[in-house]
Amino acid sequence: MTKKQHKERTPKPKESTMPETIFKAFFLISFIVIGLFVFNDVPVNWILSVYAVDIIVSLAYVAINRDRISTSHVVHTNVRRILSFLIMLITMFFYAFALWRVDQYTTQMQVTLFIGGVIIYYAIFNSTKNLIKK
Repeated sequence: MTKKQHKERTPKPKESTMPETIFKAFFLISFIVIGLFVFNDVPVNWILSVYAVDIIVSLAYVAINRDRISTSHVVHTNVRRILSFLIMLITMFFYAFALWRVDQYTTQMQVTLFIGGVIIYYAIFNSTKNLIKK
């Protein structure tokens, strides 16, 4: 009998998780800065400038790495993180705008918005694990 010859697997080089750590820190700092701006009644222009920086950095990252989204685990995770964060920002903005329009934009509602934003972020991030790869 002949023995089956098995091909040896070549180990894949380990991907650096530095970009993932940088994006986590960037979005965490951005979320904290937005919270500080909101709770200290900083003008809306400053808050919108943080939104703009988040959007520009996110779009630049996706544009630079669009070819690697389906092949690199780190890029895929970062794109999921970007989608989650931007959807959270948009949702929080429109809820805050609606509360402001009906004069219900109080400190308690701001805290509720930020807690809800964190929940939205993690819900979207956890539900998109295989969405982009398919």
